[in-house]
Amino acid sequence: MEATLRRLPTGDDSTLSPAARQVLDACDTCSVAEVSAMVSMPLGVVRVLLGDLVEQGCVQVQATLSDSSSIDERIELIERTLSGLRTY
Repeated sequence: MEATLRRLPTGDDSTLSPAARQVLDACDTCSVAEVSAMVSMPLGVVRVLLGDLVEQGCVQVQATLSDSSSIDERIELIERTLSGLRTY
């Protein structure tokens, strides 16, 4: 949910459904949770659509935390995600 998404310019988006297009348009350095809030779709639906978009080469998922991430980095990520969700 907290992974950052980046839209890729090389993806084949010509056959996307309207819902997938809406999710794709919201993907630009946002988290999965933020995209879900922006497009007003349930998180599970957005995750499925994003899975399809990743397979088609339209979106890249970037890990925001690793096993070596500090507690402060984890707290900062949670705060950014909550702030983004409150905005929408």
